[in-house]
Amino acid sequence: MRAIERLERKLRELKAVVNPTLKQTIDRNKGVLIDQQQTQMDKGRDAFNVSFIPSYAESTIKQKKRKGDPFNRVTLKDTGELYRSITIDTTTTQAIISTNVEYFKYLVDHYDTNIILGIQSEFLNEFLNKYFKPELRKAWEQILKR
Repeated sequence: MRAIERLERKLRELKAVVNPTLKQTIDRNKGVLIDQQQTQMDKGRDAFNVSFIPSYAESTIKQKKRKGDPFNRVTLKDTGELYRSITIDTTTTQAIISTNVEYFKYLVDHYDTNIILGIQSEFLNEFLNKYFKPELRKAWEQILKR
């Protein structure tokens, strides 16, 4: 019976390190996730890889052309303030991507979406495979060696 109790204890320990390891991984690699968020917005895409529908006035299109900015999609980068303000806060159960620019609430209303901020699932899977799985494997190996 002692072997079964040890196995049960190890399984509880393995499960217990998943969320803290994910939190540590995200905290260590926030820059990678923020860069991805900015890349998505540069492409005019939301968290579900859906394009923001531009509703630019003709005068705005002319202005964007003069500046060399894309005018066929919304990038949300006109001043760069939004991009610079993106942060990621983690708890043991979630990662929250946010911004503190005042006008963000108007962007959400204007584009009728609350998913402007969020990592697309394809990249999130890549992130988990590249950064999280190796860290989790290390944590599990330490537990299993005891």
